[in-house]
Amino acid sequence: LGGAENCCLTISMPEGYPVNEDALLGVEAHLCNDSSSSPALRKIAINALSSLVSECRRVVREHAGGEAVFPVLARADEWVSTDWMNIVETAIADTNAETPTVLTKAKNDSGELVLGRKLIHSHHIIAESKRKAIVELAQHYNIGGCYKYGWPGVIIIEGEEADCISYVEEIRTLRWQHLIVRGEQHVHVIDRSELEKARVLPSRMQDLGDDMSVIAKQCKEAGLEELFLTSMKIYRNDGEKDTKDERNSNSVDANTHRASYWRYGVLCHVDHMNDAKQYRKWLRKAAAVAGCTLQIKICDATAKRPIIIVAVVGEEDDVKIFMKRWRTSRVDVDSAGRPCLERMMTVLIEGTLDREKDLDNVGEDILAHVGSDKEEKLIVSEACLTQILRAIGGPSWSDEFASMMRSRR
Repeated sequence: LGGAENCCLTISMPEGYPVNEDALLGVEAHLCNDSSSSPALRKIAINALSSLVSECRRVVREHAGGEAVFPVLARADEWVSTDWMNIVETAIADTNAETPTVLTKAKNDSGELVLGRKLIHSHHIIAESKRKAIVELAQHYNIGGCYKYGWPGVIIIEGEEADCISYVEEIRTLRWQHLIVRGEQHVHVIDRSELEKARVLPSRMQDLGDDMSVIAKQCKEAGLEELFLTSMKIYRNDGEKDTKDERNSNSVDANTHRASYWRYGVLCHVDHMNDAKQYRKWLRKAAAVAGCTLQIKICDATAKRPIIIVAVVGEEDDVKIFMKRWRTSRVDVDSAGRPCLERMMTVLIEGTLDREKDLDNVGEDILAHVGSDKEEKLIVSEACLTQILRAIGGPSWSDEFASMMRSRR
């Protein structure tokens, strides 16, 4: 950008481009990591990137159904030579008219430094460009932490609060379907030496893969379990905090806490799954994207047509989004192997969960299933499934399941 900042513009071509009018080019932009410009100018560039991306995407829409790469590059070049220079001149004029505050953001009124931690939740993190930006921006701002890619995406950062704020602002300039800071922690320290000692996360951003349990373990070992729980919209107040001894005495405490948080759910019976493995994979991925918790259980597994039960719980809006997607997606295959919609799924019960808030009386063997949807726990007995459903949805769920089973006999 004018020889002062290096900007990377990424253009992606979807399947069907350029013939299909709905196959629009994807445009993203981020600042490169090798800038030697002042922090103030870099801040201006960060704020200006959304304007560049917006203009490029406008050109993409104007050329829908035709070649758009060169028009986009031409508009980007024009933006750098005209729009960018105007933005810089305006920003400098505004800065001269007021007292700078950028360098003092990390301090509170008493002059103490603040160590910040933030959990950033994304609909998904897949693109290599985004994963690269997550790491490079962390290095640029001297931020440590870790992240999980896939569905959903989770980024946990730790560093000087002002740097954390700048990191979040810059990462937001990338194109995201959904990106939000769900949790924050602040630690007040006297000086930079104390700030460095207060860090509990890796000093350099680490890629922890796509398994949520790995980043959960990292947070638990660092004493940041409550920060991690905000990724699932679980927020504890002081009265809900467990002591260390209580946590150690109950190996399924995380599942108990998660179950006590669920508010809304749907219990479904699926008649059959022709491509069972892919079908279950689709359900789990869709539930993760929607922010819901899923249970798939099979009983009477040796029968010609086993009983397949699917339970999905979470916030009401999230559950309804999941159900809508389930009903309108080609989740299975027909007898000829062609992708098809689910036409033989029955909703047994849907609504606000009425199960007991206190799950202490539920056996650990049952709680081991609650909040965990692993293939090795897929097949259960009818009696076990009845208890699982009662733990999740209360007596109404177990009663509906029992009624369905009676009607089949």
